[in-house]
Amino acid sequence: MSVVSYVTEGESRRGTHPELERRGVYILIFCLFLGGCALPSDRVRCPKAAILAEFSKTIDRTEGISIRTELDSLIPECTQDNAYTYMTFRLRMTSFRPMSSLKMSVAVQTSYFVAVVDEDGTVLTRSDHDLEITFASDQTTKVNFVQVQEKIPTQKKAAIYVGFNLDESQFEQLQKERNKVFVGPQ
Repeated sequence: MSVVSYVTEGESRRGTHPELERRGVYILIFCLFLGGCALPSDRVRCPKAAILAEFSKTIDRTEGISIRTELDSLIPECTQDNAYTYMTFRLRMTSFRPMSSLKMSVAVQTSYFVAVVDEDGTVLTRSDHDLEITFASDQTTKVNFVQVQEKIPTQKKAAIYVGFNLDESQFEQLQKERNKVFVGPQ
């Protein structure tokens, strides 16, 4: 018994269109690429990383204008060698200024800390970082992304904590705001 196959113009031997066949090859290559990136052996579990709630906000004043800045998110990625786990993380900080000061550009500098703390509560390392926040005129919100890298000894169980460096007056003002209770209409 013989099998006869007819191929018409624009068809491949399998009866599919060459464009669809090419698209299928591209999809296969893409899936293999993604699968290669997600091998379990390439992943390193990151230690705990957190923004400290009490130090997640700051209020800085410049030229009589209050600028409020908040640490919004922390996204870590880790790599490891024999001695250290290297955590590279992206911090997102959002700053706000009042509408009353919109007509002029404003700049303020604030600082934040990154601390590596072991399970006993001992601070292994602490680093302070400055952030320059510049508002153009007519700008009420400014978002900054900062990338920071910290190293943690692999033999230690530790966590990373991030927060703003606050002076006494900033801390007290933010604490009062946290303790306010909203009483709505009754």
